[in-house]
Amino acid sequence: MTPMSPNEDINMKKTALMSLLGLGLFACVAHASEFDLPGFVTEVEDGRLWVFKENSAELTEFKQHGEPAKQFTVIGAGPKGMTVKSADQQTLDEYLIQAKSHKW
Repeated sequence: MTPMSPNEDINMKKTALMSLLGLGLFACVAHASEFDLPGFVTEVEDGRLWVFKENSAELTEFKQHGEPAKQFTVIGAGPKGMTVKSADQQTLDEYLIQAKSHKW
C-alpha cells in the first residue's frame, strides 16, 4: 500500500467529515418529522415536542434563537406521552386536536 500525499489525506478527511455531518442533519430532520401533522412542524428538544405552524415567524425564531420566552405546555398530552410545547396556545390546542386521531 502506497502512502497518501498530504492533499489526498486532507481530501479524504474532509469527505468523511462532510458525510458524517450530512447523516447527522438527516437524522435530526427525520426524527422531528415523525410527529409533523398537516399544517404543523415539530421539533423534539430534550424529550419535549415543540409544535409550530408551518412557515410561521415563531418557527423561524425558534430555529434561530431556541426556546421562546413565552411558551405554553401540556405535560404528557403528546404522541407517545410526550410533553408538548408551543409559542402560542392556539397552535398547541389545534395540534393536540389533530394528534388525537393520529396513530403513533
